[in-house]
Parts: sequence; C-alpha cells; structure tokens
Amino acid sequence: MSRCEMNMKLPFPKPPFEEFLEERLKGFEQHLQGERMTLSTIDQRMRAAREFATYLIGRPHRFREQTKGKI
Repeated sequence: MSRCEMNMKLPFPKPPFEEFLEERLKGFEQHLQGERMTLSTIDQRMRAAREFATYLIGRPHRFREQTKGKI
C-alpha cells in the first residue's frame, strides 16, 4: 500500500483488517524512527512492510508498481 493509496477516500468503509494494518504500519514506521535508522533504511523497510500488507490483503500490485528497491 502506497502512501497515496492509504490516504485515499473510499466510497465505502474499509474492512477492519485493512484499518488494523494501516494503524500497525504507522506504528511500525514510528518504531523505526525511534531506532535512529537512516531514512533510506526506513524507506526500504516500510516498502517491504507495505508489500507484505498488500499480500496479506490479497490485492495484486498496481501496474508498473515498484516492488523491489535497490540494495
């Protein structure tokens, strides 16, 4: 889930599991910031966490969505 997708208004209420995942991703990002990691490390870990959340929800990736970062 990208930040754009997470901030998007839906015409119907989100399922509780999706809301739970969004809240946990926010908490995970705050945790990473508290660990004094570099921004690139935080971005990489958040990208992986969002990709895993998308997998759990069962949504396919968007067309041409980058799913792997540079290491």
